[in-house]
Amino acid sequence: MKAFIITGTSSGIGKELTEQLLQDDDNLVIGISRSNTLEHPNFKHISLDLNDVVDIEGIEFPKWKNATQVSLIHNAGWIGPMQKMGNQEMGAIAASYLINLVAPAILSNHFIASFKESEAQKVILSISSGASHSPVEGWNTYCSAKAGLDMLSKCIDEEHEDIINLSIAPGKVDTPMQNDIRFADEKEFPRLKEFQGYHEKGELSKVAEVVEKYINILTNPSKHKNTTRISEI
Repeated sequence: MKAFIITGTSSGIGKELTEQLLQDDDNLVIGISRSNTLEHPNFKHISLDLNDVVDIEGIEFPKWKNATQVSLIHNAGWIGPMQKMGNQEMGAIAASYLINLVAPAILSNHFIASFKESEAQKVILSISSGASHSPVEGWNTYCSAKAGLDMLSKCIDEEHEDIINLSIAPGKVDTPMQNDIRFADEKEFPRLKEFQGYHEKGELSKVAEVVEKYINILTNPSKHKNTTRISEI
């Protein structure tokens, strides 16, 4: 039996990843998101806003004594306020870092503590972004938070030899986040037309195809150790 804890399972990559994993009856999935439309005997939903660090800290993971693999997947993300620094509200700045970096750090800490005695193969997979190493005007909080998430993965890898840490970006994918980007203010996000063009020209990857790549990685995670990305934004 393999067990997976996935954030952001209400839509996009997180939802598709959950659905594909549940096609195998040997897989168990815990989904963490504010809302849920998924129902499956092997799926449990935890209703949680990743802005609320108190609620995150209170999560308890099952012990899964018979699991051969336990995986934590940091999928939830928010593009942020898409405004140049100096034009943002404090709450939006805080929310961006909470969702994209602070919540993954807290969940990673809890995951490691919960399964430190487990003999199962342990995996932490972060859904990264090309924005983690390429600055984008108007995406200051998102870029810096994703860079922090990549570094968090590298640090955990240094600290825990028994955990496979992967931080892998999916490239340009047709998700709700891409839809949000297309409605940004061009004055704050000068690359607006470029990203609108990705959609108009059909250059965005399909979610299901990208998730298949992640499934292949999770099937044999040790083969992909130290992988930083699938493709760039």
